[in-house]
Amino acid sequence: MQKAITPALTRAHLTVGHDRVAGYVVRAEDVSFATTPAQLFEVHGLGYPGTPFSPYAPSIDVLRFESSPQLQYQDVPGYIVPLWWLRHSRIPPGAELVRIFADGTQILLGHYGDVGTGWTVTQLGAQRPALASLSRCVGPVAKWHGAYLEADVVDEGNTVVLALANPPLFETDFQQSPAGRWYRRVAREEVSELFELDLTARWNGLNVRVVDQWQDAQRYVVARISHLGDDMERAEQLRLDRVEAGVYEAIVYAAELTDIQTNQVVPHTWAPGPAQKAWA
Repeated sequence: MQKAITPALTRAHLTVGHDRVAGYVVRAEDVSFATTPAQLFEVHGLGYPGTPFSPYAPSIDVLRFESSPQLQYQDVPGYIVPLWWLRHSRIPPGAELVRIFADGTQILLGHYGDVGTGWTVTQLGAQRPALASLSRCVGPVAKWHGAYLEADVVDEGNTVVLALANPPLFETDFQQSPAGRWYRRVAREEVSELFELDLTARWNGLNVRVVDQWQDAQRYVVARISHLGDDMERAEQLRLDRVEAGVYEAIVYAAELTDIQTNQVVPHTWAPGPAQKAWA
């Protein structure tokens, strides 16, 4: 898949290790002919109101990634190439952030390894990005040795990368990535459960996905929410932050959320065998 990345998100990926993706995406093979900013502007539909993109820009950045089975898309009809809207998700392992110039040349800005290693910047002299905080609300979660850990599925489903923000107290064989996160690769068979949490709710009448939760200084539970659906007018009225076209987010108190529903997404490719009930 391929997604045009705003300058603000490029900075977030390559400096603070932002590891999320959301918004309008296309199949890379469908737009392989688009090799200049002007062509990318057209095929990605970047001429929306308030856009930070320009067909005359010296370059445009794109994120290229392999689609993962837990990613959820919504078809968007009426465009010159097939277009989908992707709900807020963790970036799949192996993604690449590429800058494409007006003369058709391109350079690799960064490579996203997985939840354990995060981003690696490929330009000489650039500092290694920080790591974004782990969130159990987005991305795969694995149950291993009785504990639930943030994870990624790699090697065509045969290996699970387990991640920890702090060094484990009892387990061994965890490595610390250069960015500081602790991780370990285990065989899929060693993981007793593998799923992604899909925590949805309503906030002031708007359908949202909860993508992060934490406690503030007063110990109130705070949530970052991401807008679901196509009620852009309502999202604007509620003054959610517009990250880009179709992507609205906000930080709210968890007590303000209603109609909370928690589901476990278990793609069939993650199921260990016929004994486990799975759905896509």
